[in-house]
Amino acid sequence: MFNAMTRAEIWLQDTLEKPLSIEDLAQHLGYSASQVRRQFRHYFHTSPSAYREKRRLERAAVLLAFTPYNIAQIALRCGYQNHSSFSRAFQRHFQLTPRHYRHTQCSVLHQQTPPQGYTTHIEKGCMRQAVLMRLYKSPEHLQGLGDSSYHSHQLESLQARLAASTPAVSLPDLLSEKIDALNGQPPHPIRTDIGLYLETLSNIKSIPLPAPYRRVNIAVRHYASTCFDEFSQLSQVLTSALLDLMQKPKGYYISGEAPIVLWQSDYLELRIPLAH
Repeated sequence: MFNAMTRAEIWLQDTLEKPLSIEDLAQHLGYSASQVRRQFRHYFHTSPSAYREKRRLERAAVLLAFTPYNIAQIALRCGYQNHSSFSRAFQRHFQLTPRHYRHTQCSVLHQQTPPQGYTTHIEKGCMRQAVLMRLYKSPEHLQGLGDSSYHSHQLESLQARLAASTPAVSLPDLLSEKIDALNGQPPHPIRTDIGLYLETLSNIKSIPLPAPYRRVNIAVRHYASTCFDEFSQLSQVLTSALLDLMQKPKGYYISGEAPIVLWQSDYLELRIPLAH
């Protein structure tokens, strides 16, 4: 049942902007709505609805801090049907209006000095796939990141099909962490998706994956790319990339989706998904 509730949590994350109900989630999982509510509360200590609202507000905080979208646009991008319901929910959660929160965050961010030695480029990625497993631990508590055998644990039978792949982690909470938007009650563990980024569009749809893993389709899109040497530098690299995007507008802004780190052959690469 834990794997099913992990799928439920991922579904809630992936459909934040859509007006879907818990009945839709239950149908997606193949359980009754009451089973989903009961089991989700058992594992995450909150209801699916409350959990989704918390994640929507965290996404909104990221967009307020890092993009010029107006509050009505952000409300729609985070699944709220109108400006006023979003503003009430946001103020209830953060004890600040969206406008005041944005002003406060922008003041703090623009006072920061970008770390030296990092260069961020805007690139357009091709359609790709990734095979990921969700862990409810922060990256610093994971031993073996960057090691292909660790990232492909339980995928030994698929090694021939996954040979052209790169170890990767997707970090759904990284942007929220940067602006301390993960406050709230109850706290939830940091999420880290570990797995493999496929360098070719291998036809893995016909191959059954072990239960903890899922396929992720990565659409053609622009992203901010920053290269670095050690995973311990990630926080500085992220700060550098975000300030570069904010101080030198390029027509693309943070989408709010999870950044990904790839272990390339002789360097690491942070990719931050962008939107127009």
